[in-house]
Amino acid sequence: MTPTAPTDDTVCFVSLPAYGYFVPESDIAPGGAERQLYLLSQELRSVFDVHFVVGDYGQPRTMYRDGVTLHRAYTPSEDPVWQQTAALFRAMRRADADLYVYRGFPRKAAVTYGMARLLGTRWVYNLAADRNVDSHPDQLSLPLSVLFRRSLADADGIIAQTPYQRTRLRERFGVDATVVPNGYPPAEEHTPYGEREHFLWVGRLERAQKRPHLFLQLAEALPDCEFVLAGPDGSSEEYNERIARRASQLDNVTNLGRVDPDRIHERYRRATALVSTSAHEGFPNTFLEAWRYGTPVLSLDIDPARFLRGQEAGFADGEFDTLEGLVRMLDDSVACRREFGRHVREEFEATLTISETAAQYADALRAALR
Repeated sequence: MTPTAPTDDTVCFVSLPAYGYFVPESDIAPGGAERQLYLLSQELRSVFDVHFVVGDYGQPRTMYRDGVTLHRAYTPSEDPVWQQTAALFRAMRRADADLYVYRGFPRKAAVTYGMARLLGTRWVYNLAADRNVDSHPDQLSLPLSVLFRRSLADADGIIAQTPYQRTRLRERFGVDATVVPNGYPPAEEHTPYGEREHFLWVGRLERAQKRPHLFLQLAEALPDCEFVLAGPDGSSEEYNERIARRASQLDNVTNLGRVDPDRIHERYRRATALVSTSAHEGFPNTFLEAWRYGTPVLSLDIDPARFLRGQEAGFADGEFDTLEGLVRMLDDSVACRREFGRHVREEFEATLTISETAAQYADALRAALR
């Protein structure tokens, strides 16, 4: 299923780090939300005139990449707030879009909503994580909190990743949302389950959310299994060094550090399973990247069944001993790997390919434009 019926409508996504996916040589490390927007842009460009407002990384004010027009705003974390606000407004005005979409934190959602209304155009909010509706709104100042609530009530559309997020929006803010799951391109090659080599962890080295120290704890408990850790450094230099030091002390752990998004797929393809130790997520791209190769997900606290139909056997329900047992089982049994993997691959190909989710996303944007 692919988006159809091209229109003259201009849709602009406001996502500063997304520049890193359009210009991979820029050495920027964007996250999963930006990856999704980039993948969506490649599908939606046949339907809409797609623009992005991105950060200032020394590029020209306006440039064209991968069928999308990019507008430079400001340098993240460097320019003063008033300069950031002015540069963001100028970039949005330069895009001259019929509809602006912001995916992520409530603070910037409130700001981009206000700017879209000043420009006399439409605005859609796209949640990027459960925290966007659970905890992040509570961290706003009173003026931004009021503006965020108004942005939700007055939005031309709200897109949630999961039914849970839609339910929480209703409970907290009394607004409805269209659920569009994350998607990913299907894989062409799959490694036989008897040839799978390692248990994989992928993510940013963040202690509170991603918790890679628990993955290393798992590796220490299972010295006969092979583990691969991949991901860029997190915000704490001390924690980054601690993880690197501990990984180097374990003979059964390979620490890859940051890996280019287009090169990590070989690790997914050869993995026995992806291990998730995250405390919270929205809709993890890492799950999709695993499932496309028929690689099951073994998760400590995030139930994979939230994103697939039915129950998933890879959920440890918060019990570390259960997670350890799941790893042992898949390491010992090719038959279990095959059964787990066959199911998740079928589910992925039925409902979570990027063409399928982009078609749903296009329908949500058309509704907002109407």
